[in-house]
Amino acid sequence: MSSLENEVRNLQPHAVPAPTSEAAVTEPKAFEVPPRLPITTAAPAVPEKESVPPPIPEKFVRRTLREIAAPARPPINWEQFMGAKLFAWIGGLALFLGVAFFVKYSFEHNLIPPELQVAIGFVIGVSILISGLLLKRKENAVTAQTLCATGILVLYAVTFACRSYYHFAFFGLIPTFLLMTLITAVAFLLAVRLNAIVVAVLGIAGGFLTPALLSTGQDHPLGLFVYIALLDIGLLALAQRKGWNVLPTLGAIGTALMQIAWVGTFFVPEKYFAGSKVLVVMAVFAGFQGLFLAAVAWSKRSRKTSPELFTCGIGLAAVAMCSVFYLLSFETIAQRPALLFSYLFVVDLGVLALTLFESRLVVLNALAGL
Repeated sequence: MSSLENEVRNLQPHAVPAPTSEAAVTEPKAFEVPPRLPITTAAPAVPEKESVPPPIPEKFVRRTLREIAAPARPPINWEQFMGAKLFAWIGGLALFLGVAFFVKYSFEHNLIPPELQVAIGFVIGVSILISGLLLKRKENAVTAQTLCATGILVLYAVTFACRSYYHFAFFGLIPTFLLMTLITAVAFLLAVRLNAIVVAVLGIAGGFLTPALLSTGQDHPLGLFVYIALLDIGLLALAQRKGWNVLPTLGAIGTALMQIAWVGTFFVPEKYFAGSKVLVVMAVFAGFQGLFLAAVAWSKRSRKTSPELFTCGIGLAAVAMCSVFYLLSFETIAQRPALLFSYLFVVDLGVLALTLFESRLVVLNALAGL
């Protein structure tokens, strides 16, 4: 039995004991923190000095501005003038004379009623204007300008005939005056649209002739010279925009003639030499001198000066200066030296102001002092 138990015991597997080794726990290593580095700020960068060029002498600057403001004028193309413009203007004048003689002949022989004559005249004038506007300006520029100028002349003539020859009730003083003013404004607008100085010249001529043609022999200085001032402002603005320097000259001549004609006609009969009415005369002459002086300042500011405009300012200043001597010839005014010399001082200020805009006119300082 004992041997049998030993054999059974030998047949059973031997139990292998489990290892009891404990995993070694390793502690984390401590890392050393490096010391902080000192913060250093960079030195501010010093900007390099920019090289500044020396200033340009003032005389060269003024010379450059003068050359820019007054470009060289192109020479007159006589071939184009004689071959195209001259004959076109002659044709327009012939057309105007034809309309005028038609109205005159029909009026003298009573061929058609006066109302119908006037209506035909206005229709012809407006039709000529529209025909000029409908033409292509690039291809037929001279013809378009001639037709528009002729239309303006026809409208002026027919309006004057309604007032002076036919004496229509509708064409009183104020309606006729307003109608001729409208025709003048249309002439200026057409001159800008067509770039036609001839239309502007006709508008100026008609504008200055309107008060003379419609004169009733009565004195209305306020209405007359307000109208002349508006006409001058319009032509000065047109000359400034288009560079037509002849327009201020025509305006100054027309203004001076209107002043002289008004003084010669109404000064003595209306007794402007008595009392405070002389202030009206002084305001008329000094006012238009100031208007053209303002035009000189405007052109100087916009760098579009012209010798013609300075000449106009000098001319109207000379007319105002001559008015001082004319007023001095009246005893009632000569006995008021404070008023007379105050007016002379205002005129002198206008003359001296011109020298501020043009250094070459410094000789006027001596003339103003005389």
